[in-house]
Amino acid sequence: MVEKYQRSVTISRRRMLELTGIAGIGTIAGCLGGDDDDSDLLNQGLETVDVDYNENYEEEMNEAVPGGEINPYNGEHIFNPYHTSWNPGEVQETSFEYLAIYSTEQGEFIPRIAENWEIDEQTGATRIEISDEYGWSDGSQITSADFVTALKLSAYLDQGIETYVDPNDITTDGEYAFELQPREEYQSIERELWINQWAETLLNVSETHYSQFIERFEDAGDDEVEQIQQDVVSFEPEWDQALFSGPFVFIEANEEYADQIPNPEHPIAQDWEFYLRYGRAKDEAGLRAGEVDWRHNDPTLQDLPEKYDTPPVSYSGQSFALLFGPEDEYISNDPRVRQALSHVVDFKTLVAEVAPDTPADTYSCGIDAGYVEFFVKDSVLEAMTNYIPENRDRATELLEDAGFTQEDGDWYTPDGDHWELNFPVGDWFQQPSEMIYNNLNEFGIGVDYYIEEMPTWQAEVEDGSQYDISVHLNYGMARDYHAHADLQEELFGPTRGAVSERELFGNEVEVPEIGNPDGDMITVNFEETLNALSTAQNDDKVVQHATRLAWAHNHLLPGTMIHPWSEHYWVNAGEWNFDLESDAWLTSNRITHYFLEHGLEPQ
Repeated sequence: MVEKYQRSVTISRRRMLELTGIAGIGTIAGCLGGDDDDSDLLNQGLETVDVDYNENYEEEMNEAVPGGEINPYNGEHIFNPYHTSWNPGEVQETSFEYLAIYSTEQGEFIPRIAENWEIDEQTGATRIEISDEYGWSDGSQITSADFVTALKLSAYLDQGIETYVDPNDITTDGEYAFELQPREEYQSIERELWINQWAETLLNVSETHYSQFIERFEDAGDDEVEQIQQDVVSFEPEWDQALFSGPFVFIEANEEYADQIPNPEHPIAQDWEFYLRYGRAKDEAGLRAGEVDWRHNDPTLQDLPEKYDTPPVSYSGQSFALLFGPEDEYISNDPRVRQALSHVVDFKTLVAEVAPDTPADTYSCGIDAGYVEFFVKDSVLEAMTNYIPENRDRATELLEDAGFTQEDGDWYTPDGDHWELNFPVGDWFQQPSEMIYNNLNEFGIGVDYYIEEMPTWQAEVEDGSQYDISVHLNYGMARDYHAHADLQEELFGPTRGAVSERELFGNEVEVPEIGNPDGDMITVNFEETLNALSTAQNDDKVVQHATRLAWAHNHLLPGTMIHPWSEHYWVNAGEWNFDLESDAWLTSNRITHYFLEHGLEPQ
């Protein structure tokens, strides 16, 4: 098929909070605003789904024990991808199926429900055919109407695809094909970028449950759209009311544990002879590469092959990044200050201590280091500043050039004030953030440093205006597989966009000439160059525009990213056979793909 993909973005969590009336960091996810009677009315059509399964599964099937905490009992997880209690991790990976899945090893899409697609070279009109062998967990057929519902809903909730296609131009063509027609101004959209908008669609909404919202959106006036969006994010199907398209189905959830069995309507999973039991070992580390400072701070299991000790065995795609906020005027106004701070931090030692042997981004150019070489000229990559090794001499030079002075080991601003930074950190990152604090403190930069308890998604989307520097999740940035997607998110993303949200610099900037850090200054217009990248007609043009943007990012926003996780989820992994040579470990949703390619067998 094709070579790259862009992860479907999820609705901004801050936008969710606005729609549902939630405020405050400590708010429990899922506490919805609005009238309780309206919520009851919205959810009154939900019924318990009847799944046809073997009730003797515990006696007749083998048990795999995940190390996660995925028990949806009593509304702990809501099966609506736009709800604040949605779990986008293990639940998503095992419960829902993809149109296609990108293989990082093979550099191409592997079909799942998709059979084939065709794209008109002149207009971009696209027709996707799907398999007739997949069913929902209640026994009903998965059809093109389900994918049209999913894509339309994404567009109506401003997830990004609406930029390129009007939701009215996403239509069915019979039961097993659907069509998309790009907007007129995007008929010349760069081919891979277009494919990336829909190829890895995760079928986590059904026509049965969500067509009610599509019908309302299609009939709505401008003043009615927000209310419908609010109703979507307030829709609350629980584990026994949801329809599952993926390889596993929840059939039991209680205070003690939850069970997923192979989906009897899934053409591959229906033949498996094992089930997943969550909750029995929820605080134990599962199969994992290396020791990490994360939820499971336990040693690597001793009975696993050595291959699992180094990533990317089942690399999860998460990263954490050093981020800059707009509150400190010197950080906000002068790229030399941001560069200096990155040089002060000893990322090399940080990685060695917190997550040995895991990758770090040596380019800091806004495109994920895993595939940046496909988009940026080699000579420019070689000329980029590497912020991973500590370089205090360079940091000192940059700060002095920016007007800072040092007295008795402490740094003072150009205005003569003692320099102190506000450094709040989510509790996921206590160990690496302490190391960063120590680096800054030893260098003479005052730091108001404190740890905040922070749910997973807040570690990803915490408001960037509330800190001078911080360390947060960059969840998913390692899974976009396209320069435009990465840079658009970094510069203009709805949560932490450097231009649109944090306002660290404007849309038009001055940077040294491309590939020459000591060269004359040139002007880069981010919007114009991103637009040119989105409509580039050949690979040379893609590389030209992406290289220009990446070079500017390296100069202006050296928010170095670290990739500390490589994990899987079974604490009883030693009891199972694994195909160690399989490329299935190297795909963008490793857990599900490995299952689908191989299943598991007891040793």
